[in-house]
Amino acid sequence: MKKLFSRLAVVSAVCMLAACSSNSSSSSSESSGGSGDAITINAVSFLAKDDPLIEPVNEYIKLVEEKSDGQITINWRGGADIIPVGEQANAVQTGVIDMVFGHTGQYESQNRAVQAMPLSKLQPWEERENGFYEAMLEEHKEIDMIYIGRWLNTSPQIWLNKPIESLADLKGTKIRATGNYTRFFESLGINAVMIDPSEVYTSLQTGVVEGFVFGGISGPHKNGWTDSTKYVLDHPFWNSNTSIVMNPDKWDGLSEENQQALIAAVEEFERYMVDFHTKAEEKEREVLAEADVEFITLPEADAKELTDKAYDVEWDYLKTEIPDEVDNLRKLSE
Repeated sequence: MKKLFSRLAVVSAVCMLAACSSNSSSSSSESSGGSGDAITINAVSFLAKDDPLIEPVNEYIKLVEEKSDGQITINWRGGADIIPVGEQANAVQTGVIDMVFGHTGQYESQNRAVQAMPLSKLQPWEERENGFYEAMLEEHKEIDMIYIGRWLNTSPQIWLNKPIESLADLKGTKIRATGNYTRFFESLGINAVMIDPSEVYTSLQTGVVEGFVFGGISGPHKNGWTDSTKYVLDHPFWNSNTSIVMNPDKWDGLSEENQQALIAAVEEFERYMVDFHTKAEEKEREVLAEADVEFITLPEADAKELTDKAYDVEWDYLKTEIPDEVDNLRKLSE
């Protein structure tokens, strides 16, 4: 059974959306989704609209309009200012919102199979070719979501306030993290410390933590975190766990042509998005070099151990959660 919104969250979200969409979301032509109808898809994101990581989503919105010949408009309302991040998954499942640019951590407790997404070693278009995309589509349907595609292509890296020479040097280090890194960090002997993003800068400055993990290299310098954290392990691991998901009723209300427009748009967008973030990271490396941030390369054996553990620990965990599915998902993701 789906979790219920808190009464306050429901009232707040509905009021905000109703105030912004009285002339679009209530029209009969829009709800039918047939050919020739004007359709508005109301969307929110877990990041703020001005966050540089989510900037490429604007290209997806443009492509949807183009592919649908102007029939579909994605009205990106905003982020947590519209619906709190912790409520967004339930909001899209229940139809409070039509689409979410979110991440699997928002709903993975409902179906552990979606935790395979960050473990994929494939590009998005490769996932569509070999069956992984279809597998994720079916897993999302089980929790009342339609999986459309990915919107981010960056990998986590570990940042430190002092250089290291080997993997063993990480043991006992206090690293700011979120819950999804806990198992991996424990395997390396790292102490994962959960700290609110607003407190990371001070925690780094005061030595409460000795580093942090971040999903890519773009962001920490802008946040000021590199004032005291000048070293990055140049060994990225995992894939992005971000997802574009839709409410199933909204999806079913679209014509087949408009459904295909959404998919055609995301297929083109994913290639654009990968290129966008690749170029952005190249530029960010130049910025970081000017800020005296150093990228550290570990010995080959240590580097392999780090990346192997990142995947093996999580697949082993999934074996305990979804034993009948994990072997096939791992095969499809490599």
